[in-house]
Amino acid sequence: MMKRYTLLFTFAASFLSLRADHFAGGSITTRCTGNNFHDITLQLFRNCGGTPLGQQTLNFSNDCGVIFSQVLGEPISVQDVSPLCEGEIQNSTCNGGGLEGYDLTTYRASVYLSPCTGWRISWSICCRNASLNVQGTPGMYLEATLNNLGGPCYTQPEFVRNSIPLVCVGQAVNYDGSATEPDGHTLRYSLIDARYTTPAPTPVTYASGFSGAQPYTGMAIDSITGTITFVPDATGTIVTAVLVREYDEEARLIGTVMRDLLFVASVCVNEVPSASSGYFTEVEGIGQIDDERSLLVCGEGQFCATLTFADSDEDQTLTLTSNVQDVLPGATFTSSGTNPVAAQLCMNNTSLSPGNYQFTVSATDGACPVVGTQEYVFLVTVTTGVSAGENASVEICSNEDPVSLIGLLGGEPATGGSWTGPVGFPVPATFTPGISAQGQYTYTNSSPTGCVASAVVSITVIPADDPECIGTGLVGSTLNALSLHGDAQLPGRIWVGSPNTMDVDLKALSMDGRIVMVKRMQTNGAGTAVDLPITSSGIYLVQATDRSTGHVQVVRLFVP
Repeated sequence: MMKRYTLLFTFAASFLSLRADHFAGGSITTRCTGNNFHDITLQLFRNCGGTPLGQQTLNFSNDCGVIFSQVLGEPISVQDVSPLCEGEIQNSTCNGGGLEGYDLTTYRASVYLSPCTGWRISWSICCRNASLNVQGTPGMYLEATLNNLGGPCYTQPEFVRNSIPLVCVGQAVNYDGSATEPDGHTLRYSLIDARYTTPAPTPVTYASGFSGAQPYTGMAIDSITGTITFVPDATGTIVTAVLVREYDEEARLIGTVMRDLLFVASVCVNEVPSASSGYFTEVEGIGQIDDERSLLVCGEGQFCATLTFADSDEDQTLTLTSNVQDVLPGATFTSSGTNPVAAQLCMNNTSLSPGNYQFTVSATDGACPVVGTQEYVFLVTVTTGVSAGENASVEICSNEDPVSLIGLLGGEPATGGSWTGPVGFPVPATFTPGISAQGQYTYTNSSPTGCVASAVVSITVIPADDPECIGTGLVGSTLNALSLHGDAQLPGRIWVGSPNTMDVDLKALSMDGRIVMVKRMQTNGAGTAVDLPITSSGIYLVQATDRSTGHVQVVRLFVP
């Protein structure tokens, strides 16, 4: 049977039905629809103990001197975002009940913004809730900025989480404060001063020890992922403001969005899912674990990564939800188990461009009436891969010349890697028969982006008298200037000739791989006879090499 948990809320101020301090945060974002028209979206969080929201007003100004206001009529949606279990949603204050509830009201209008730098879109209200970290109940100010000089058309970042985070005193918090945008721009996150209007935008006055950059003890935001972390130590609300800076492909700042956010801290009987879980534990294929919540995908191909989530309340069942399929089209995200839960992320990367792809997983524990939730932000970095070639198995004759190891691998290995030998120690990139040990040689290659690939060549050394080794080291080629042939009357004699005098090296091998003759000689047009020092019958291979050009001729002789 599912446990029912009581969540105890303590607030510093009462909620009065008609006061503006029921606002719990919000944000402004824009989306270009073409020809300098933009859809402006205003989202406002509200404690449902107050009056439903009516029309709102946005203020516009830019560096070109344009100033105007836009009245937003009825909202396009009102969404209950209360963090309650399914069986208790109807009992929230948003639905006439007594449990703490919040809704998200969304307004939207299409507005023409003439090309200019420094567009500033803002909204404000007179006052906000009392909190643990801000003195008094100053107003709330929201703002977005953009630069559309030259007519660029893009969508500003939209925040991933549309919820009021209810957090537990003494329990670690991971809150996803990140945003997404479809244009491939770079996003950077920071905590800033919350503001109000006097009528100019003015930073709120923080309680002693707090500031916009650190709104509460130990609170910080990851500038890359937007993850907000801290451990609340008292009940009440915590005012937080997140700024997202957007940079284009040339690293130019092209806009900002902010979110005023309220954390609601309470004494909880329930333990939320562990903030120290939700890590990559293993990966197969072209993926590599970069750190606990970062994955490196090297080039194109298949990868599968495993993540593990846990809750200290062992009898609770964890449920995972994720936006990974929106971020990584074609990916699959499956889970198994109840607590802990193992999730597997798999994808065949054939179309993702190199870059950073961030997704979120939310783990809920099924507690009631208030669901315990923990959020985890993951980063997948796609980069160009590096090739180490393909595994191979080869046989090398003991009488063979030294050979380059990289040439023994299959595929197309990139140069610049390193080799380790059969016992795991570094070795040269050349295999020398008679000196190098047979066994497995591993080639490891890495890229500047951190991708690592390896391939193995298994080498077996075979003796010189093996039939495969007869003629090892003799390379045949066609060369009209140098002739080599046996004597029809004397089987042990060969003739070496050339149109002009040439300096030639001769080498002869027997069937068992023995070198029976090495000779340096001068040739001439008439041809020079050479008798091999043969003491037994069999097949012999003779190689003649022009010392000046390196050109080679080979002849096979049978001596009865």
